[in-house]
Amino acid sequence: MAAHLLATSKLTQSYYHKLSQRRLCGKTIGQLFDLTSDAYPKREAITYYPKDGDVKRLSFEELRLHMDRFAEGLMKLGVKKGEKLGILVGRRYEYIVAYLGAMKAGLIAVRLLTFSKADQLIYQINKVGCDILVVDSDGLANIRELLPEVEYVGVPCCREPLPSVRFFISIDCAETRGACLSLNSILNMSSDNLKDIRVEDELQLDNPCVIFYSSGSTGRPKAIVHTHRSVSECVITISDYKTAYNDDQRGCHLGSVTWYSIMFEFTLAPMIVAGDRFVLTESQDVDTILSVIRLEGCTSVALYPLLAFEIAYSKPEGIDLSSVKQADVGGNTFPLNTLVKLRKFHIQNITIGYGTTEVNVTTAHLKGEPIDEKTWIVGRPLPHCEVKVVDDNFRTVPVNTEGEICVRSPYVFQNYYGEEERTKSVKTESGWVKTGDAGIMLDDGRIRVLGRKDDCIIKNAKNIYPSEIERYLFGHSKVKYCQAVAIPDQAMINEIGLCVVLQPQTECTEEEILEVMKKHLDEFLIPKYILFFESFPVTDTGKIKRTDVMRMAVERLNLQK
Repeated sequence: MAAHLLATSKLTQSYYHKLSQRRLCGKTIGQLFDLTSDAYPKREAITYYPKDGDVKRLSFEELRLHMDRFAEGLMKLGVKKGEKLGILVGRRYEYIVAYLGAMKAGLIAVRLLTFSKADQLIYQINKVGCDILVVDSDGLANIRELLPEVEYVGVPCCREPLPSVRFFISIDCAETRGACLSLNSILNMSSDNLKDIRVEDELQLDNPCVIFYSSGSTGRPKAIVHTHRSVSECVITISDYKTAYNDDQRGCHLGSVTWYSIMFEFTLAPMIVAGDRFVLTESQDVDTILSVIRLEGCTSVALYPLLAFEIAYSKPEGIDLSSVKQADVGGNTFPLNTLVKLRKFHIQNITIGYGTTEVNVTTAHLKGEPIDEKTWIVGRPLPHCEVKVVDDNFRTVPVNTEGEICVRSPYVFQNYYGEEERTKSVKTESGWVKTGDAGIMLDDGRIRVLGRKDDCIIKNAKNIYPSEIERYLFGHSKVKYCQAVAIPDQAMINEIGLCVVLQPQTECTEEEILEVMKKHLDEFLIPKYILFFESFPVTDTGKIKRTDVMRMAVERLNLQK
């Protein structure tokens, strides 16, 4: 452990020397973008593929003008520094204008979960008290259901069930209606002779700048506050990590991940810091993604697990993704057979990063590490990021020993909004954040993630993590989803239940599943029960609710007795 921390320290010193040479230390996100815009004003910053219409291309100069006009327009409307701007927009380039423009105006951007149901959306907006909401046509439709009078009342709106929201900004409406202002009207409040926005000069790096919502896998989504420091330092680090694969050429990064994910910064960061190009597709279907990669010659792409799976199992005929020098796959562990199948597209490097919404991106693989280890190992700590593994008493365990992964770095969150005690339960006074993930630090400093501590199945006093079992069914031609859960028997001793959702119009037997299990697992790990379901309950962010699946399995077995 000590040797690893020393190695991290040396890397950090080199890293900060590099940053000081580039004069990036102590900058906010808006200031970092302005430095890049000054350096490359005519260079293409964003390539945007809408679902309908022509491809839109914005230079750094044009994108900066949109952001500055948005920021100044908000200030002319009387919006004050520190107020909260909620963003309920899908995969549109205007999202980036609102997100970065809000930061330039000194506001706190609130990244709402776009697919939330009405009661979930009300909770997210009211939890932090959003003052303004930016919406697209889908978001406005949701708001009309909550506030039918939104386009007929004046500003400030401030009506139940969203009493904090003064007005709304629609990116799709051609004109202002009631409390719903058009984006164009905000942008047109500024002139072509717009001067630099200087609000950022008054900001402190430890001021909040963004609120993320967690997946909600343990209940209501948590409102997680990050500062200008935590976001900008993470973005700088990611940019350096990503551009290392450019081979002295300008990179082109496809943003195919969901907006609420921290992986969003993975593809946006090199644009903000290094002047690379950011490619955005409104559609997320596999054919569109593969086509855009080829047309634009994308050099990197960040994939969420489902999209990675769909690409891996698509037909490779006529598809050449050799321009992709790096594919980052989100998720703690990933099935080996899926990663191997991605190789058929000639992707040069496939990496799995590790992080949580609280600690941003924490670890990543080094270039050239063997692919067969990446399903279990999530790489080494990024610069200026300390990782340790502890026991239940917060004592560091020896290397190669199971414990809870803890992180300390400038990237960690400030607090859970309005929840001081909850913050203290995971963030120590010395700055360490308990991730809730079980893992092992190997003797060479790499991190192996086992899974969520809460998901651990304890059988005969031995810890079993679901991923140890589930990984062998990922990629199975008949299996869509699977979840391994604990099933207590009459003596209250846990047995393993494997819950399975099959692919549409597919038949499969328990014997077929057990045959796969017996081929790969020790007898101790083979599930006692195989249960088939039509679907699994999911969280606001689409994650499977493992505790609900376990409850469903227990209820099913009780009915069968």
